[in-house]
Amino acid sequence: MATRNRPPASTFPKSAIVIAVLIAGCSLTYGIVRAAGWLDRAAPLAQKPSREGLVPVPKALVDLRAFDVVRREDVYDLSRGEESYFWLPKEQVESHPEWFERVDQIIGRVMARDKRADFVFSEKDFLPEGSRSGIVGGIASGKQGFFLSAEKIPGLRFLKSGDRFDILASLPKKSEQPSSEYGLLMGGIKARGGKPIPLNGVRLLAQNAEMIALTTRRIMTTQGGLQLDATDTRGRTVNNAKDEQVAIAIDPAEAVPLTQALGDDLEIHMVTRSGQETPLANDINRLEGRIPMPATAVAVEAFQPIRASDLAEPTTGELRQYYFEPADIQDGWIARPEDLIGRVLRHGVEPGYIFREQDFLPSGSLIKEVEAYQQIAVDDLVDGSRSNWVGRVASRELAAGTELSDADLFPAGTSPGLTAAIPADRMALIVDLFDVQGVEELSRGDRCDLLASVNVDLQQSLQGVELSPALLGELQSRAVNRVLATDAIVVQRRDQHVVLATRPDEVSAVARALAQKQTVFCVARSHPSELASLTPAIDATATNEGLESDPDPLTGIAITESIVGGNRVVRGYRRGQ
Repeated sequence: MATRNRPPASTFPKSAIVIAVLIAGCSLTYGIVRAAGWLDRAAPLAQKPSREGLVPVPKALVDLRAFDVVRREDVYDLSRGEESYFWLPKEQVESHPEWFERVDQIIGRVMARDKRADFVFSEKDFLPEGSRSGIVGGIASGKQGFFLSAEKIPGLRFLKSGDRFDILASLPKKSEQPSSEYGLLMGGIKARGGKPIPLNGVRLLAQNAEMIALTTRRIMTTQGGLQLDATDTRGRTVNNAKDEQVAIAIDPAEAVPLTQALGDDLEIHMVTRSGQETPLANDINRLEGRIPMPATAVAVEAFQPIRASDLAEPTTGELRQYYFEPADIQDGWIARPEDLIGRVLRHGVEPGYIFREQDFLPSGSLIKEVEAYQQIAVDDLVDGSRSNWVGRVASRELAAGTELSDADLFPAGTSPGLTAAIPADRMALIVDLFDVQGVEELSRGDRCDLLASVNVDLQQSLQGVELSPALLGELQSRAVNRVLATDAIVVQRRDQHVVLATRPDEVSAVARALAQKQTVFCVARSHPSELASLTPAIDATATNEGLESDPDPLTGIAITESIVGGNRVVRGYRRGQ
């Protein structure tokens, strides 16, 4: 069965009807308003404040960090226009001539410190023109930047950029040097780099140093460590100084001693300087008009040459100097270090000693002890190879510091050794000290006579001789002295022996007496120099006469021999009976 087509349903939406109604209502309302003349009235405009008598002063629109370059948008916002400035009374601005009034005075300059927004600018806010950006830009010319942990020096983290201070280290007791240095006792001021330094026991590591900035891994501030402190949930201050690094500016010569002190874990202190004084003013005034004198920085032993290193501070290599008032300068002080180097000291000196000419050995002096009969060597002399005494033989033992003369030496060409001391008319005899009584008291060069004392037994010598009655009463033992050697010279004493120089014809007599265990005596003679000091009434020539031996007792006895009745008879009697 076929279906019948139905007419389509209406597709016009109901929302279209609503919109048409709204449009008609708006048109009616517009007609009413226009008819009333309300659209012909202009809307009132906002009135600008009057700036009569005010002057624009640039200000920081954002927080600025130290050592950053100021950009235009940091001080001028195009969208704000004139509102980028402070508008201040002209009288107020004129009372602050240090304020910058033009943007071009600020843009491109490098900040010297942190600056918060809404503050005006002055020259002290910036590094000198031409400075580089970054932390190195904050280091003054002639200084060097030095980074160290904030915990190493108590209080350093609380300083702000530009604050000045000194850094000192207290030395351990075992390494303290005596503070009674000669230069200080004489009224001098010890200085380094043209600046006074404290006494020993405290080491000055840095002087007139300057705070640059305090940094962590994330931020940097020039306003001190309080800017980095945080608080916990209970309101307590929380800080970890181990994470903070302090950047300071110091003299280049101070980098080495400061590094050494930090490495040695010395106790280091910081002493701040007044912010009201001109930098270095006190130091300059203390040394002004004073005269510097070089001195030793270390102890130097006697008979040693002065080296350049002896005059230089061990840690810095700088010349040790003391500054004196002109009236305190002593006569004879040597003012030029070049007049000291290479000179040989007469005596040892301690650190801080200031030299005079008499502190040094003159040309031709010994710097080592030289034994008798030893040849003078190059390194024995102040002059070294330039000396005329090289190769000469010492006639006696010479102490270091002796200024040589011909009297101290044998003639040129004399060979070194013991034979050099034996005169041409003598021979040397070596004897045991215990075999000759008194010889142990003598020294090299002394002169003496040798005597032997012998007991003579006449009865034993005249055994078998018929003696006269007068002679029988004299037959008893007696001591007889015999002169063995005269004017013998002590050539050398060593260990338990002594070397005596005697005349050749006396050697046999001395040797025979010693071999027979006779008692040998040493009789000392005076030196010519000692004779000259004696009273003129004493005949000096008498002392030079030789001793005489006692006469032989047998020489006074006459011996006769006769034969009576075939018997041989030997008779003895004193001569002259």
